[in-house]
Amino acid sequence: MKRCAIVLALIIAMPGFAATGDYNVSSSEGYYTTRPAKKTASYKKTARKTNGYTNTIQNNFYSYGQPARASSYDVQTTRQTRYPKPTYSAADYEYDYDADDSYAVKEKQVRKVKKTYSSQERKFFLAHPFFQPLKGNFGSVTDFSYATNNFKFDVLNGGVLDIDPNSATYNTQIIPVGPVDLSGKAETTQMAIKEDFSFGLSDTLAIIGMLQYDSTEVTLKDWSDGSASNKRKDSGLNIFGIGLQSRFVDNADWIAMVSGYYQHQRKVANTFIGELKIGYKIDRTTVYGLARAGYSNLIDGDIYGAYVDDASGDWMMLSYKTNVDDIVYVEGGLGAFAVLNKYFTLNGELIYGYYDWHEQLNIKGAIGWQPGDMFALNLYASTSLYDSAKNKVKEYFQYDVNPGIEGTNLVYTTGDYKIKDYNEWKVGIQAILYF
Repeated sequence: MKRCAIVLALIIAMPGFAATGDYNVSSSEGYYTTRPAKKTASYKKTARKTNGYTNTIQNNFYSYGQPARASSYDVQTTRQTRYPKPTYSAADYEYDYDADDSYAVKEKQVRKVKKTYSSQERKFFLAHPFFQPLKGNFGSVTDFSYATNNFKFDVLNGGVLDIDPNSATYNTQIIPVGPVDLSGKAETTQMAIKEDFSFGLSDTLAIIGMLQYDSTEVTLKDWSDGSASNKRKDSGLNIFGIGLQSRFVDNADWIAMVSGYYQHQRKVANTFIGELKIGYKIDRTTVYGLARAGYSNLIDGDIYGAYVDDASGDWMMLSYKTNVDDIVYVEGGLGAFAVLNKYFTLNGELIYGYYDWHEQLNIKGAIGWQPGDMFALNLYASTSLYDSAKNKVKEYFQYDVNPGIEGTNLVYTTGDYKIKDYNEWKVGIQAILYF
């Protein structure tokens, strides 16, 4: 019998695997942002006036300048001259009269002297996809998420192998099964809390640590023959990781970041991840491209997929791939981050990826709210638009104790199943701190 890697959350260890259908919790999407370079005079900027205030956004940094406040006083000079008749406007002068009824004109000259004061506030946005703490500073991203993927499937065929050593037909195929009229649905859900903590070693280099607690449930249900649902639930502190991140370009027009990580998923896999993002600044928006690659080495087993078992010892796996020691994924995409005003931001990404056994097009959107310099909330959601898993034929494996077959108490069934459709989505909220 083949050993099975119970990959309940394997692709959680991979940043793009919210887009893979393997119940991932993303580790890097939307976490790393940039702070302004020390010299910002060359930055492009736009300004608008609101109620006398000038609000300026320079490459995603919000500034406002208060209107000049004047502490004014009048300097008056007065001189007396005599004219036969006044010919000046009362709006410009004050009049006085002499005893001989001739006009004495007092000319009032006013010169205003203003002392002006100004204030300016600068703000950088923590939900920016290029966020990274400067030297000596800390960044924290706490991510609460709920993710699900599901697919309907048809069982096509199978063969039953007697593996009861006390049976007369031990290690022989006792029931070859032809076409099977059986269908069902596989669903995986996960609730996760993930913490990314970063520290600026310099203004361009940061070290990052990460850990994740998750609760994952895999269910096989909606059987066409009326069979009961089967489910398996696993929870715990399952992911630990460490990495480096460098924002190696940040000027008036361009920004770029490269990252590398190592992640360990308890009892499942060791994973290495690389990521590159390059952005171009347009007014208050940064448009960017990204590329990620991940490599995972399975700790124990050579099969991964959707797995359920129960207390009786029965189990079933709908495999995604067999006879495999390593898992590789690559993805690329486009994104945009826009500053709406002093408090709100928007972020969107469109990503296409190859995820070892299938390909997917995924879209993600996020809205950020930042009331101050040190804290922000980022609400996000993603869903698959296309997935090549549909109509793929894969292998299933079933281990059955006391199967109800005369002469044996233990059988092992293998065969093919066909994926009819594939869907997934994810929602989450990030609490971001900078100090």
